[in-house]
Amino acid sequence: MRDPDTSAPTDATGEDPGDEGDDTDPSAGLFSDFEQRRLVANARRALFGRAPTLSIGRYRVERRLGAGGMGEVYLAIDDSLERKVAVKRVRAGKVDAREQERLRREALALARLSHPHVVQVYEIGEHEAQTFIAMEYVEGVTLTAWLAEAPRSWQEILERFLAAGRGLAAIHEAGLVHRDFKPDNVLVGTDDSLRVADLGLALVGDAREPAIGPTESSALERTSRLSTSGAIMGTLRYMPREQILGEAVDARSDQFCFCLALYEALWGRPPFALDTVKARLAALEAGPTPPPRTAAPTRLWTILRRGLAPDPARRWPDMASLLAALERVPRRRRALRRGGVLAALATVALGVAALLYEPAMPVDPCLELERELGGVWDDPRRAALQDRAFAGAHSEDSRARVLAGLDHWADAWVIEREQLCRAREDRSAAPALADAREACLTRQRARVRALVELLGEGDGDTLAHAVVAVAQLPTPRGCADGLALMGVEAPPPDAIEAVAVARADLDRAHEMRLLGRGEASLALASQTTTVAEALGYAPLLAEARTELGKAELLAGSLTRGVEQLREAVDLAEANHHDELAADLWLELALRSVTDLGDLEAGARDLRRAEVADARAPLASTRRAARLAFTRAQLADAGGDAAQAEAALEEALVLAREAEAHEDTGVDASAYQVGLAQLVERRDPDRGIALLREALADTQQRLGPNHPRTAEVTHQLGEALLRGGEVDEATTILERAVAIWTAAQSRPHRSLAMAERSLAQLALRRGALDEAEAHARAQAEVQAAILPPDHVERGDPELLLAIIEGVRGRREAALAHCQTALTLWEPKLPAGDRRLSRARSEAAAHLLALARFDEAAAIYRRVIADGDPANVAAARIGLAELALRHGRPAEALAELQALDALLDTAPDALGGNALARALLLALTRRRLGQSTQAEVKALAAARASTPITQAQLDAWLEELAVSHRERSVLGL
Repeated sequence: MRDPDTSAPTDATGEDPGDEGDDTDPSAGLFSDFEQRRLVANARRALFGRAPTLSIGRYRVERRLGAGGMGEVYLAIDDSLERKVAVKRVRAGKVDAREQERLRREALALARLSHPHVVQVYEIGEHEAQTFIAMEYVEGVTLTAWLAEAPRSWQEILERFLAAGRGLAAIHEAGLVHRDFKPDNVLVGTDDSLRVADLGLALVGDAREPAIGPTESSALERTSRLSTSGAIMGTLRYMPREQILGEAVDARSDQFCFCLALYEALWGRPPFALDTVKARLAALEAGPTPPPRTAAPTRLWTILRRGLAPDPARRWPDMASLLAALERVPRRRRALRRGGVLAALATVALGVAALLYEPAMPVDPCLELERELGGVWDDPRRAALQDRAFAGAHSEDSRARVLAGLDHWADAWVIEREQLCRAREDRSAAPALADAREACLTRQRARVRALVELLGEGDGDTLAHAVVAVAQLPTPRGCADGLALMGVEAPPPDAIEAVAVARADLDRAHEMRLLGRGEASLALASQTTTVAEALGYAPLLAEARTELGKAELLAGSLTRGVEQLREAVDLAEANHHDELAADLWLELALRSVTDLGDLEAGARDLRRAEVADARAPLASTRRAARLAFTRAQLADAGGDAAQAEAALEEALVLAREAEAHEDTGVDASAYQVGLAQLVERRDPDRGIALLREALADTQQRLGPNHPRTAEVTHQLGEALLRGGEVDEATTILERAVAIWTAAQSRPHRSLAMAERSLAQLALRRGALDEAEAHARAQAEVQAAILPPDHVERGDPELLLAIIEGVRGRREAALAHCQTALTLWEPKLPAGDRRLSRARSEAAAHLLALARFDEAAAIYRRVIADGDPANVAAARIGLAELALRHGRPAEALAELQALDALLDTAPDALGGNALARALLLALTRRRLGQSTQAEVKALAAARASTPITQAQLDAWLEELAVSHRERSVLGL
């Protein structure tokens, strides 16, 4: 794998064939003088059959293999030994006399170096006042070409680079530095051998070079190889910071080049910016970009990250150490797969062997620490999860994501555990800090054990939640932060074990909550809080009340949940539990704004959250994103849409930044959904576009059949519906329902909302059976997730009332209205739109059943409620009632009152256009004031209203419309 825009093919010498000269060297033209003479000799030989043979020293030149910044390389024959050699002529303009002498000294060292993975140097000499180097000729391709030939697994790539690394290590052992290691300078022979080539830039020791000016800004892709006189030599694309700045280079500089090349080969992109020298230096100072998630183990990234450190002192001590770490990766993966039982057997076997034999060398205690994950995440645990049957269309996709996430965590945990072991071995970590790091890693391991155990007991719904739960596991890298670890006072010595047990229970309660097992989580959190109170260790009590409060909130106990969180934050503040305090203030600010509607408390809590975040020892991009999101919620609730939108934009940028740095617990698409909903109010098209992007991101992150994907799909469908895109909205909403249904998971409240929207769309089309099916599906979902008296359970009842009314089943419709009103009247405030709508619908059915007095009383109450849409419906109802009683003048007064309302609320008429037109035309007719305008308006309203002739006939019969009136009105 390579970047096709920045890697040029090379021949087997390691030189770039396309680099035929250096524009900055006045002695270099398209061809050197020697090459021109060779070309002339070849032409003469072709024309006349003979010409002088050109030689470089004793080597008879056959053809040119390539040219690079340092000179030309020729294929030549060593007649004395009857072998092919590659001869490099170093251009005269490239090196002065001192450099010529340096080359000679280093060639002697190189000639003494014989290694299977290094191109052998045979001789250095001088020919026509130019230095030449004769070396082994390798028939084959460069490593760059080999990588490009076919897709390569990470194991194949690592095997090749390990061989190259051994060659580089041999060069270092000879006291030399390559200075230009890159895949183009590694040769893969036709015999599958591998050799490091192009040693013409090698330096002894830690020599210095001139720096590249920091203001040079030519693109690195165009000027990647620099070897002009007075400038550094090598390939800028792979250079470490010290080489660019002209500082001392040594074996660690080659190590950097090696790690960068391996990073590119494994992940197909460079770890640093490639724009300009200035940009490259800034990127090197900032550190490498984390690679994308692929099959390559995370441990490789951690190893290479050390080798890519800007400070050479922070890199691996030497190539041998780096190669040893890389070689352990495949072995460690195999050991991890063997699992806890095999690891235990191996430990026993090693113990027996130690009694019988004298070991050849001391055992490294920091190798194969993956055995400590036996019984947590090992081969048996992985196989059990792999083989377990889960219901739901998302199950295979979700299972794959959970397995990959746990593998990723395990890799990272072993890396941190090994680094801790090394720190203890070399005593580079203070004992107290090392103990804290070990306790942190041990707790994380216990949390993962709980998660894996719960997964083994769960169903498809648990698996869907597990995708997010695994993504939110704390990173083992956090256990290396001394400030965060040492900030909280340790428990008393006699309580350490009890505190550890209680924290394990809290972690189990936490995972239960994330996996959707709310009742079990609440019970365990409550029990553990009681234990924490008895132990009297305040930091533990703060953690317990935090988990208990969140479990109460999940159970719907808003007041009790917030009370627990406030007690927890007081404890956290008092005991310097700063990370926890920052998270708690943020949670409280969100709850104050979104759940309690207390903007003053929300603003106060948000200020405390910002102060606590600044005080927290770890800078958290994830928390910064949530802070911005909370500011957006507060601004929106306060009516400042512009500020809310700006804050959500900031939250989205921060969330994406966190994702880019492998914070898998951040879901940027969730922030984008929130932003889309805000933007949609002023720009529906952009809002919908943002939702489409969020849906694509969610599908990529969680899979196309995950319940969360259904939720974002539903959001997009509702936005399309609001935007008038009825056909696409219907398709998208049906897709959301299909995902939820196929997931076979616990019904989601948004599923009920999607069914309601689909029922309304079907009703609008006149598809009554379809509308009824969706309304009843909504009721079934709500029955599964909401208590019997929940106000939302009135929604499908009102829909069913409307459907039955259109069918003409007045008694059934009235019964549904009464059910809705029974749910709503005790809980909804007076004047609530839903109450007025249900009352208006009930009055219409009472009117159709000739229960006129009841209908009139309800209509007047609806008018008193004041909701424009329902007042319009009530005016129409009262006009119809007046007509039925033979009072057309009274009916006209109601219709005129309706027109006055429409002057101020033009959208209030809603779906009552046909009713208004019919009643107005009939009223004018019976008052003797009929005009052709009313008849035309009636025809237009009928054409735009989905009503069958049978439904219209029944209505006209209720209004006692005569045959003559029907004829005049065109009915």
